[in-house]
Amino acid sequence: MSPVAPVSASPTPTPEDYVAAAVHDLDQAVSEAGWDENSQQELRKAVDYGIRAHTGQNRKSGEPYITHPLAVATIVTGLGAPPATVIAAVLHDTVEDTEVTLKDVESRFGPQVALLVDGATKVAAVRGDDPDRVEAARLRKLFVALAADPRVVTIKLADRLHNLRTIGSLPAAKAARIGRETLAIHGPLAHRLGFALMKSELEDRAFAVAYPDEFLELRAELLNRPHLEETLTEAMSRLQAHLDAFGGGGEHEISGRIKHLWSIYRKTAASGRDLESLHDLIGVRVVVPDVEDCYRVLGLVHALWEPVPDRFKDYIARPKFNAYRSLHTTVLLTGRMVEVQVRTRQMHTDAEHGSAAHHAYKQGEGVEPQWLSRVLAWHDADDSEYLSAIAGELTSEEIWVLTPRGDVLSLPAGASVVDFAYAVHSQIGDRCSGARVNGALVPLNTRLISGYTVEIITRRTTGPSLDWLQWTVTARARQRIRAWHTRARRDNDRANGEAVLVTLLSRRRLPRAQAENALLRAAGLDSLDTLAEEVGAGRIDVTMLGNALSTAALTAPYAPNVHSPAPPQPVGPGPSPELPPGPAPTPAGSPIMHVSAPGLSGVTLTWPGCCHAVPGQPVLGILSRTRGIVVHAADCPQALASLARDPDRATRLSWVRAGSQLSLIQLVCENNPGMLARVTVALVEGGCDIETSTSYIGPDGAGHQTYEVIHTGSRADLANQLREVPGVRSALVR
Repeated sequence: MSPVAPVSASPTPTPEDYVAAAVHDLDQAVSEAGWDENSQQELRKAVDYGIRAHTGQNRKSGEPYITHPLAVATIVTGLGAPPATVIAAVLHDTVEDTEVTLKDVESRFGPQVALLVDGATKVAAVRGDDPDRVEAARLRKLFVALAADPRVVTIKLADRLHNLRTIGSLPAAKAARIGRETLAIHGPLAHRLGFALMKSELEDRAFAVAYPDEFLELRAELLNRPHLEETLTEAMSRLQAHLDAFGGGGEHEISGRIKHLWSIYRKTAASGRDLESLHDLIGVRVVVPDVEDCYRVLGLVHALWEPVPDRFKDYIARPKFNAYRSLHTTVLLTGRMVEVQVRTRQMHTDAEHGSAAHHAYKQGEGVEPQWLSRVLAWHDADDSEYLSAIAGELTSEEIWVLTPRGDVLSLPAGASVVDFAYAVHSQIGDRCSGARVNGALVPLNTRLISGYTVEIITRRTTGPSLDWLQWTVTARARQRIRAWHTRARRDNDRANGEAVLVTLLSRRRLPRAQAENALLRAAGLDSLDTLAEEVGAGRIDVTMLGNALSTAALTAPYAPNVHSPAPPQPVGPGPSPELPPGPAPTPAGSPIMHVSAPGLSGVTLTWPGCCHAVPGQPVLGILSRTRGIVVHAADCPQALASLARDPDRATRLSWVRAGSQLSLIQLVCENNPGMLARVTVALVEGGCDIETSTSYIGPDGAGHQTYEVIHTGSRADLANQLREVPGVRSALVR
């Protein structure tokens, strides 16, 4: 470090005294970390550079600003961070708050330090008047930075910790907001990364400013229970004597603690239990040389005290999501419960200072832990949903669930069968119709528990229900469910719009290309698909489109109606000529009618020359690979001969009046008495003429009903009306 003057003995420290004390603390932390001389020289250069860059800047407390980044660097050093991270911590505010540029940092300290400073600067550089929006934007950047390089987040957590240590200079309201944000995000994030000591201090300091009355009350309650410290002392001394007698003398280290305040408050407030009913209020830790000693000491602990049933956790055989490893057991000591943890020295170092701190949590190059992938999946959610979702994700425990092949999936506690299905694959989730948990059929809203084996039952004809949003907790599941229904609604709108456009085009004696161009110009769009969707959704006035076609027809030279099919031709042995796609003509004096195909959107209808499909008379549709659906009269010999060779090409068609359409409805309902009648009444009240209907009970125990109906309203509105029928789980109208 740079030579510094001794701390002033005067009652009022000078700015130089504050800087000297901060440099001394960092120097001492580096010495304890055992850095080599070259690394220490680079750090000295960074400290001098930071002091010069921040000259004249003060914190709200009046101290020189440089004391803050120096303190952050000291915290990061204590976590065992490498020199590049510590140097970046010293310089992490220079680019944001001084004249220093990122290029300056890179030229003096290298690209690795510059990369970390840049990451820290981007996370901090969020401004605005809306606190929720600013907080959401900052957190989005924080988690993106975590995925790219977790060392940046190490610096930001240390930054938050030092701000909490010196938060007394802020107004109470602002301090409380920072405290609440820390409890919701930063403390749980430190836990996810394995920073146990940092997590405890972050949460307790945040607790003190976020909820000062509750903090003081709980601290006073602990002070009024001296027997807790007495029990802890007794447990440590008895265990020490027992291990000395049977466990190999000085090969173990014993320490103890009373659970930290925020953790106590959170557990007692959530459960309403008494403070001393907590299993881990009093904790004793035994650190031993190797894994074999862990299990041997565990046996000695159980020989000394009676273990509490179902309170043993082996995090060595199956580590926690944050790579935490230890043995946990709860025992009874004179009627009070004491948690005993047994771990090796390396496990202890990892748990206290974060094995995940510096890329150690990566499960492979460029691969995030599953919890971080779920957090990143919320990236595009709106601000309020994002903040609540991230807080929920970070504060919830993780569970592990098995696939039938034995693969392990990590999910947040409270995840349902549907969350599991989407975690396996998006299409598995979309087609999920049932599930087996440990071999037994279960409802889709079943909450999963660690160790369950889950098998998803899928069907191609099913789709996700909006009801699933009531019990899904992962962003992947919720976003996929919404996206599926958005696509279905757009498909419905497009189909409705196509029917309207076909009717419009059939009334105008314009070449098809010219008519389509006129419609697109009037709507200001460049795609017929988009135009059909906008029309079907009611966002474009059909009258305006009709006027545009009329204007185009008046200004265009006369052209024969290319949409009208040729007169019927005799059926011969050879292929018959075909006309371009378009609606069949309506006989004079008859209501305007068109052909509709249920469940098919955006499919071309082709009118052949072998027959003449008369409106109101039965029609027959034949699927063609190149011509969409070919529309024949039902008694057309050529069509019947074609279907005799390949009956699977037949498709259902029907004539409907202008403004009406034939739709396919697929419902998943509760298997309750009267369900069929309720749906039928709803269809009739919705102005539907039922053409066909089928129903059956599926393997998931639900009723599956299918209808073909002719109706005048939009498919989206019909679907929404059906979803409101009691007992209807999902409704798809195509």
